Amino acid sequence: MYVNLYPNKKLKRTKQILLWSGILLLCGGLSTLIGEFLAREEFRLAWAVGALVVSAIGLLGFAVGAGYVQLKDAYFSMTPERIAYRLTLYGTEQTIYWDSIDSIQATEHTLVFDLKDSRQFMMRLGHIQSPEVARHVSVSIQLAAVQQQVEVNQVPVSAQGVST
Repeated sequence: MYVNLYPNKKLKRTKQILLWSGILLLCGGLSTLIGEFLAREEFRLAWAVGALVVSAIGLLGFAVGAGYVQLKDAYFSMTPERIAYRLTLYGTEQTIYWDSIDSIQATEHTLVFDLKDSRQFMMRLGHIQSPEVARHVSVSIQLAAVQQQVEVNQVPVSAQGVST
């Protein structure tokens, strides 16, 4: 199962917003910086540094919006061997293998994977843009966990009667 969490239409709209916001911030920062150097008799260091920061943020927004800096895909993927996901466009990819999961704690907003080596992975469902997709991902993981003989919400595997 593979779910693209940020469809191309939304990604295109986000890039367009970043492009225009970046252009506005870059122009505003540069005009303030030029005004500091040319129009003022006294130099204000705090204003110049602020203008440089605004310009740098604008340049970054422009670079992302124009495609010079590539964003990663936000996705959820589940196979019989593993769960892999990246919930945000700039986040890191997480991979969890089913044979390393001891139990899963599911709430409305998070999934906590308790691993057999006493580590935990937390999947924040609030990072998923669509609430319907977040619920679909959560339910799919819980159903797959039952099939993989993994304890879900402290319900023992023996009580999870699923016929295959």
